[in-house]
Amino acid sequence: MGVRLNHTQIDNVASVLKGATINPDFLGREFLHFNADRETKLRVYFLSAAICHQTRTLQHPELNLYGWEYMEYGFLQLLHQKNPLLNPGYLSICSNQDVEGLLKQTFSPDGNPENCTLDRIEERSLMLLDICRIVKARYGSRISTLIDNANGFLVNNGKGLYEILSAFMGFSDPQKKKITFFIKLAMDAGVINIKDTENLIPIMDYHMQRVLLRTGCVVVDDPDEMIKLRAKTPVLTDEPIRGKCIAALRLLSKKSGLELLSLNDIFWPLGRSCCHETTLCTTGTCAKTPCTLTQTLSLKTHEKCLLQEVCIGSLDESVRSLYEPFVETHYY
Repeated sequence: MGVRLNHTQIDNVASVLKGATINPDFLGREFLHFNADRETKLRVYFLSAAICHQTRTLQHPELNLYGWEYMEYGFLQLLHQKNPLLNPGYLSICSNQDVEGLLKQTFSPDGNPENCTLDRIEERSLMLLDICRIVKARYGSRISTLIDNANGFLVNNGKGLYEILSAFMGFSDPQKKKITFFIKLAMDAGVINIKDTENLIPIMDYHMQRVLLRTGCVVVDDPDEMIKLRAKTPVLTDEPIRGKCIAALRLLSKKSGLELLSLNDIFWPLGRSCCHETTLCTTGTCAKTPCTLTQTLSLKTHEKCLLQEVCIGSLDESVRSLYEPFVETHYY
């Protein structure tokens, strides 16, 4: 597949991003500042990030919570309930069916497990069990001990977080999306420090790939692949598109002056709200109300898309109709 970076377009998008400011209220939300000790906070962030993949079905319409927003809410409820789902020692002796039941109840809008909106429950349960059994056996049931063994390094002769955590099924993505997402949460909450930030790999999920394709930062030259992307045709791999998207974010961070991880707070909400099945640039409305981008960024106005003035897709329907690769994965 012919996939390349459009460096001119990356420069154009970076010029717009230079003026972006993260909303202090977003970084001050309860999920990052709940009252608990460091170990408990790390458990919440680690376990929630481990099962945060392909959350298209996850929703609580009554509370207007979708995807990751509902995941945050659900784990906060577990915290307030002192639920054993947050205890690696307890969870390690549970059966897969026990964990499935806890997840189904947590992510059911009415508390009835039969009405759970989180799918792939068995897979997610196995991921949690894998983590908790290893953490109990090797780290005394303490996530903080696991994390602190890396001494703040991502890569360190087999002892860094990227190297250690990749052994867990839930964190096995070669591009480290869930690991980096966990690290971002923990850094935003002030419970972890990273010494070798130059080794950070950009967070890359399906929403962000869609935006980078539609803005023209990443270009697919193969006409047959373009047809598959427009038709949402299932494919066996998301590479090399995902790899090029990661490279594009690295350049966007460098050229805009924005921290690499803060780009997640721009491109993720753009994809889940402004540039989804419908687009703000064509309909004048966002897919989410309120728009997620207005929560993550400090915006004076949001009558048009943040990137509309430089976005190739806003003017070209053939580009605007592109979707991310539709691939079966638990990486993101």
